[in-house]
Formats: sequence, C-alpha cells, structure tokens
Amino acid sequence: MTEQFFTFTDKIVNFTKANKELLATALSFRQVTTKTELVSYNKRTDELYFLLKGCLRKYYVKDGEQITIYITAENSFIGAFDSFVTGTPSKETIETLEPTELLVLNKKDLTRLYKEIPLMNEFVRKILEQTLIQFQQALTSFILDSPEERYTKLLSQNPQILQRVPQHMLATYLGITATSLSRIRKRILEKS
Repeated sequence: MTEQFFTFTDKIVNFTKANKELLATALSFRQVTTKTELVSYNKRTDELYFLLKGCLRKYYVKDGEQITIYITAENSFIGAFDSFVTGTPSKETIETLEPTELLVLNKKDLTRLYKEIPLMNEFVRKILEQTLIQFQQALTSFILDSPEERYTKLLSQNPQILQRVPQHMLATYLGITATSLSRIRKRILEKS
C-alpha cells in the first residue's frame, strides 16, 4: 500500500529509505464504503488523506443545496486544510463517491515528521503549492470561462471523472444546473 504512495512522493522529493520507513509508520490504512464522510461539516479534523483507490468530492452546503467544489481520484491528497491547520470546525464536507482506500496522516504525526524528516517540510510545501495552483486555476476558470468551456476542460483534463461522478454533482462543480449540463453534453456530442 505504501509502495503506491512512495511512487507518488518520488516524483516530488527524494526521501531516503530510512525516511520512507519512518514515514510509513505514521501512515494508517483505511478502507471505506461509498458515501462515507471523511470530514463532516462543522466538525474539526486532524487528518489528511492520500487516495490510493476511489473517488472523492469536497462540497459546501448553501440553502440546503450541496455545491461540489473539488473532485479527485487516485494518487492525490485531500483534506479540509483550514480545519486541519487552525483546529476550527470545517465548513466543508469530504465524501467518498466509490468504495475507497486511503492512507491517513494525522496532525500530531505530521508535526513529529517535520522534526524527524526535514525533507517533509519541502514535500508538504510542494503539495500545498500544487493545491493552491489547482484552486487558482479553478477560480480563474469560473471567472473567465463559459460553462461549456469549463466542461470541455474537464473532459480533456480528467475524462474518467465524468464516468465516476453523478451528473448533478458535476453540474454544481461546473457552476450550472443538471439541465444545463445535459444541454452542453448534447451540443458537444452533436459537434463530434
């Protein structure tokens, strides 16, 4: 299980064998079913997740409607970073969309690893930089792109997600209604 994780980390930093062994002791494996809330609204979290298998979404609730803000699949990190860092209740929910396998790292162990593995600081910084860039790109797309352009980008950058996420969740992720998404998909099919 940690082999997949370290294949991922090797693309970012070069942990030594001893570092990897120490890091592996801080990671716990968790297997959960579909629709499991890893992070719940208004509850604190002290866990970060590395997704080995499955698909997750992060969403907010506004006026009783779930608004998906992030979707991710294998070989990615996810967490409610605001709650994790500040210790405040989460404003978001992270939910599994499929049976999921995760590696879990809690805050206490991460703090310890920062001291025991100095390279851990660089690794986490690079992960957070990537996350910041993803969120900036998503925000820019919402400001500059039409819903059809957002859908087309999703189709080209992450086509497997379209098969794994229900249409109504994809629609909120794109900032449109499910009916509008159906129209966009139909237009794109007609063009091809």
